[in-house]
Amino acid sequence: MLNIKFIIAILGLSLVAIGWMVIDFKSEEVPFISVSDLLEHHNSFSQEKFRLGGNVIDGSIQYSNDRLDISFQLKQGESTLLVTHHSAAVPDLFKDGSQVIVEGIYQNGIFEAENLMTKCASRYEEESNYEAVSERSI
Repeated sequence: MLNIKFIIAILGLSLVAIGWMVIDFKSEEVPFISVSDLLEHHNSFSQEKFRLGGNVIDGSIQYSNDRLDISFQLKQGESTLLVTHHSAAVPDLFKDGSQVIVEGIYQNGIFEAENLMTKCASRYEEESNYEAVSERSI
């Protein structure tokens, strides 16, 4: 009797696993693509969300009157893209020329970012400077 219950449990779990594979749940992963790929091939992608990286073009940052909406031009290589973001929480390191990663959707020629993250290269530069100073002091 115990063996029959065990076999039924294994068959049930197997059916659930096979069902998940057949249904093919959408992956929660957001692909990282280039700005030029998004601009040229946005109709051919099956995903709705994308992650892009680049630099904020100097002088392109515009805040709304209530400071909840922000728009800026993102540049990666020779390609540029208008990005909008709605949030009161903008990273402290966000400024002209900063490196950013945005995640969101592309609609009507505008990238609507749900997440706005800044990269901090200076933190790694300080680490390497610290190592150089500590090596000299030895």
